[in-house]
Amino acid sequence: MGLTEELPVYKASYDLLLMIFHVCKDFQKDYKYTLGEKLKNEVSEMVTQIYRANSSGK
Repeated sequence: MGLTEELPVYKASYDLLLMIFHVCKDFQKDYKYTLGEKLKNEVSEMVTQIYRANSSGK
């Protein structure tokens, strides 16, 4: 089992998370705290699940 940080899917999802944080800064106030937070939470959960799946050892 390799390091999670070396997995292409982990790298791509983490890059997506960083991009979402960058893009959400420019959202209008209404969307920043609804759509922006939803996007951040969903992608953060995805990154966490990829990490957990890799760490499970199965």
